[in-house]
Amino acid sequence: YDSALVYLEKSNAVETKINNDEQRLSNESILARIYIAQKIAEPIGPRGGMYKIAIRYFQVAINGNRQNKNYRGLGLALANLSLLYDEMEDDKKAISYSKEALSYLAGINMPYMQTAANIADFYINEDQYDSALVYLEKSNAVETKINNDEQRLSNESILARIYIAQKKYSTAKEILDKVVAAQSKTDLTWALCKTLINYAVLDTSVKQYGDAIKHLEQVLDISKKNQFQILTVIALQNLAAIQSKTGNYKAAFQYQADYMNLKDSIAGSKVKDDLNDLEVSYKTLQKEQEINLLKKDNDIKNLEIKNNSRLKIFYLLLIIFLAALFGIIYYQRNRRSKIETEKLKAELQTQILRSQMNPHFIFNCLNSIENFIMQNDKRQASDYLNKFSLLIRSILDSSRNETVPITKDMEALQLYVDLEQLRFNNKFTFKVFVDPALAGGDYLVPSLLIQPFIENAIVHGMAHSDDKELNLTVIASLEGDTIKYTIQDNGIGREKAKVYNMQNKPYHKSVGLKITEERINMFNRQQDNNAIRITDLYDENKNPDGTKVEITLKAV
Repeated sequence: YDSALVYLEKSNAVETKINNDEQRLSNESILARIYIAQKIAEPIGPRGGMYKIAIRYFQVAINGNRQNKNYRGLGLALANLSLLYDEMEDDKKAISYSKEALSYLAGINMPYMQTAANIADFYINEDQYDSALVYLEKSNAVETKINNDEQRLSNESILARIYIAQKKYSTAKEILDKVVAAQSKTDLTWALCKTLINYAVLDTSVKQYGDAIKHLEQVLDISKKNQFQILTVIALQNLAAIQSKTGNYKAAFQYQADYMNLKDSIAGSKVKDDLNDLEVSYKTLQKEQEINLLKKDNDIKNLEIKNNSRLKIFYLLLIIFLAALFGIIYYQRNRRSKIETEKLKAELQTQILRSQMNPHFIFNCLNSIENFIMQNDKRQASDYLNKFSLLIRSILDSSRNETVPITKDMEALQLYVDLEQLRFNNKFTFKVFVDPALAGGDYLVPSLLIQPFIENAIVHGMAHSDDKELNLTVIASLEGDTIKYTIQDNGIGREKAKVYNMQNKPYHKSVGLKITEERINMFNRQQDNNAIRITDLYDENKNPDGTKVEITLKAV
């Protein structure tokens, strides 16, 4: 665009010298195209000033060409104005101007073919597929005549969009496969990205989310290499939505954050550039006013005084406007970010509560209480029921807070282990060691964070062991600015437990450890692959002798 402006200035210099109205209108239309290309599409509003300027230039070009009966220039100006309204997401006006442009472009193959295809695209956005097919046929007729492969592929991609909307998925897939294969062999990277986005829409419609993610990641890679920021924003937004649908909230959160950061970055750059862009536009209009006034009275000195005064007022108003605009953008960005973060936190908290309130564990506890009652062991039943109610209350209380004191968390873990010991007839011993510096220091940790690891040690490690001396040990220590948990058992080990589960629970899928890993990363505020370390233990004869789990948290 910088190079385009250089040569446009050369043309303007000659046009000013010979005063050629037709060329001046054509140059202003080209300048409006540059302004469009440098902006992200937004509706006219507080941040749509540059679109107002571009519209004004197109209207000047349209009126001038209409008066001069330059119908080719009139058709091109109308077609470009329709593209501007499409970027502003006003498809009704885009359709209206494009159809008017088409009447002036008949017989001019390339502009007519492209404008007809654009109208088909606009009608698809309005869900008017029959009308879209009519104009797509007009574009295809010209394409067949001049044999333009690029437009043919683009038109086939548009046709695939129609079939997707009509739920003719197999037909749409056949078309898109051909288009992607053809475009991949060319340098039409922008067109390829748009086709892949259409393919991702098809994949999502048929719930093939893995394929949709693959196509969108391909768009992301191409658009980043070629600095297609608009397509990068679209790909990130769609990836966040699809990952959320598949339950991969961690990936969804990252894509949403990248989408918001890039969009806000583009918007921020736009705010910074608006002052210079508006100044250029204003000076262009100012130049035209000066020429008109010079033709009337040649009073250059008075004209400069007037324009300087207007310029000062303009700058003052513009600075106030931009300051207010930047404040609105900053507020909206923070508000959106906070809403998204709170939403993800709420979803994770729900998952945490579900994992802690394991239905099998609750059922087993109630079953144990029933057995004590049936055996008329009132003391054991009462003791078990009391501990069970205390644990449930502790879980529900802690679910309202992100963190709890470590001493309170250890009390809840002790209740849980007590219930499991009663359930397994005191088959194992349980020992807890808490660093006095932690116990007396009011340190906070996520509630029941290590419970899934203790549950694994009991249910998978020791429940199936015939050893008479089974031990489970939990150590919490303060090491510098971190808290380190060590959970160790002498059960059958992970390999034997895996074999047992495959035989007895082939369809069971645990999510507790995955949720715990996400909780640790959120609490530590970083992605740390070393936060959880699991070590298989062996005796002197190389036989499995249990498992050791080490968890590292930041000290708070």
